[in-house]
Amino acid sequence: MPGIFGAALRGLGMLGKGKKVSKTISSVKPNVPKTNLEKAKSKLAIAKQKTKASKAKLNKTLFDIEQKSKGRE
Repeated sequence: MPGIFGAALRGLGMLGKGKKVSKTISSVKPNVPKTNLEKAKSKLAIAKQKTKASKAKLNKTLFDIEQKSKGRE
C-alpha cells in the first residue's frame, strides 16, 4: 500500500509545479564581426585554434610511432 500512496503524492507534486525556463541563452548577444578589423581578428583566432589542433594531432601521431617502435603498443 505505501507504494500506491507514494506514487499518488509524486503525481500530485508534478501537477502543481510549472517548468522554469532559463533566460540565460536568450540574453546572450552573438559575436558577429562588423568591421574589417574585427573580421580579420576573428579569422586569425580561428586560424590559431586550427594550428593548435593540428600540432596536437601531429604530436600524438609522433608519440604513437615512437611507442610502436619501442614495442609498447
